[in-house]
Amino acid sequence: MVEGDKIVSEIIKQEPARIEQLFLTANWLKRSGLSSGQKSALPIIILKPGEMERISSFRSPPEAIALIQIPHYKLKVDEIAGKLSLVLDKVQDPGNLGNIIRIADWFGIDNIICSADCADCFNPKVLQSSMGSIMRIRIHYTGLGILLQKLTQLPEFGIYGTFPQASDIYTADLLPKGIIVMGNESKGITSELLPFIRERISIPCFLHRSGKIDSLNVAAATAIICSEFMRRRR
Repeated sequence: MVEGDKIVSEIIKQEPARIEQLFLTANWLKRSGLSSGQKSALPIIILKPGEMERISSFRSPPEAIALIQIPHYKLKVDEIAGKLSLVLDKVQDPGNLGNIIRIADWFGIDNIICSADCADCFNPKVLQSSMGSIMRIRIHYTGLGILLQKLTQLPEFGIYGTFPQASDIYTADLLPKGIIVMGNESKGITSELLPFIRERISIPCFLHRSGKIDSLNVAAATAIICSEFMRRRR
C-alpha cells in the first residue's frame, strides 16, 4: 500500500500496469490532470475524506492511496557483472533505505543488493521516502558473503567498501563495473565481508575548524560516492 499525493502521481505516470487499486478523493482526481481515457483505464474507487482516514496509516490521511503489485526479481551474477550496483550491509533505518533507493534511481543504478537483515524495502517509510523509485530499482535480499565470494572471481570488477579512514574517493582508481558496499549506520561493514573488499574508499572531511563530525549519514554518503563514480564515467 502506497500513500501520498506525489508518490501515487509518480506511480500512475511511470508504472500504471502494476496498480491493483486506486483509492482517491474526488478533489484529488479533479486536480490530477488525468485525461478521461487515463481515468477509465485505471481501477479507481472514489472515497470520502473520512473513509480515507479509516484505511490510511498516516495521522493526516492523504487524498491518494494505491495498492500495487510487489515486484519479484531473481538475482543473477551475470546481470550485475557489467554494471555498477549497490550492496547494503545491515542498513536498518527505513528512511535511509528509501533515500538510497531514490539515489540509485537518480544515478541510473539498476540493482540494490541487501543483506537479509536490512530494513524491509516495502516498509511504509521506505516507500514514502523512495518517492516512486521503488518501482524502477531491482532490490534483492540475499546472503552477502556468498555473493561477494562469487564476485571476487570476476575480472576487472571492483568491490569497494566504504570506511571512515581509507583511500580518498577523489583520488582512488574507480572501475566503471563493480559494487559499492555501504555498511550499517553505526557499525559499518561487518567483519565477515572484509576479506572480499578489494579497495577501501572514504569521503574526506573538509572541516578545518576545531572539532570534527564523526561520519556522514549513510544515504548522504551513498549519494556522494555514486556521484563520483558517475562523474568518472563521463
